[in-house]
Amino acid sequence: MPPLRTPLFAWHAAAGARPIEFGGWEMPLQYTGIVEEHLAVRRAAGLFDVSHMGKLLLEGPGTAEAVNRLSTNDIPASPGRCRYTHLLDEGGRILDDVIFTCLGPDRYLCVCNAGPRPRVVEWIRAHLRGPAFRDLTMDHLCLALQGPRAAEVLGRLTAHDLTSLKPFRAAHVDLRMPGGAPPETVGRGSPPTGLSEPGTTLITRTGYTGEDGLELFPPSAAAVPVWTGLLDAGADLGLRPVGLGARDTLRLEKGYLLSGTDFTGRETSLETNSEWLVKWDHEFVGREALVAQKARGGYRRLTGLRFLERGVPRHGCRVLSGDREVGLVTSGTLSPSLKVGVALAYLDPGSDAPGTRLAVEVRGERKAAEVVKPPFL
Repeated sequence: MPPLRTPLFAWHAAAGARPIEFGGWEMPLQYTGIVEEHLAVRRAAGLFDVSHMGKLLLEGPGTAEAVNRLSTNDIPASPGRCRYTHLLDEGGRILDDVIFTCLGPDRYLCVCNAGPRPRVVEWIRAHLRGPAFRDLTMDHLCLALQGPRAAEVLGRLTAHDLTSLKPFRAAHVDLRMPGGAPPETVGRGSPPTGLSEPGTTLITRTGYTGEDGLELFPPSAAAVPVWTGLLDAGADLGLRPVGLGARDTLRLEKGYLLSGTDFTGRETSLETNSEWLVKWDHEFVGREALVAQKARGGYRRLTGLRFLERGVPRHGCRVLSGDREVGLVTSGTLSPSLKVGVALAYLDPGSDAPGTRLAVEVRGERKAAEVVKPPFL
């Protein structure tokens, strides 16, 4: 089966983007260079087409209660609030990390990762009793506007007071494209099956880069007008299109997990060092397995490694204590911001304490590293 493409694929190709297949989609890896794009986001702003992310709508009587049963974290019932969480199988293993946004009473958007989406859709349907469920992935874009000047860029295109939109909050805003797209393509999400109220576009303020970040969910019909309208609005502020390569290095500097790399369907929330996402006082799928694992102990945990000498850690590198293997790297890179190697790795108990000196085997050479608690930056 050929990879899927977002409605902006032709624009990316015309702009010279280098494509890569990721999660079943053909996506832009980079436009001018990963480091250059990475630093643009840290210093000004970058615009990512992440429309490959799953957009799943759950609504109807009992949805708030049902969503809470699916989630390790408590999910807010107040409209306009977002919550990061894990979805687990019965064995406590992570199916995906997702963000639920409450759009209204008993109405939720679940944004999941592209690769696990078919499995997540099947799993949610299998566990729902009552709420209606729609996969709107193909009907809506997801555009991530990230960086210290991101809000300033979007502020030029909306009358909405973005200062009132706190982190992990959502809003429906007017969106005005200069020269633009007709209002029916920009500001309407085709209610009642769409994500937006009439005349508005849904935005959230979550982010996957560690910088201030806004995500926009306009309908797919508005792809090019919204994308180019944002780039034009932020051109003088340093806004530029950014590919998945820089998205990966940006998230890794902050210690954020990557689905399919840092967890693969075999690891639990405890093993990924994500117990902060587990609210033990409510029932959820996989809870009994996590309780049992926590009582047993003795499991590897995902933590950070910072190199003490030149070298670039990569996925699969062995982590050594003396001559003994004590872990494996899942994600690694040369941090564009810090100019040192950083990595996430699963480490054995007793080797995972911050400050522990270890070695990472890179192309047959041992590189000195120190265990650190993410974020690296």
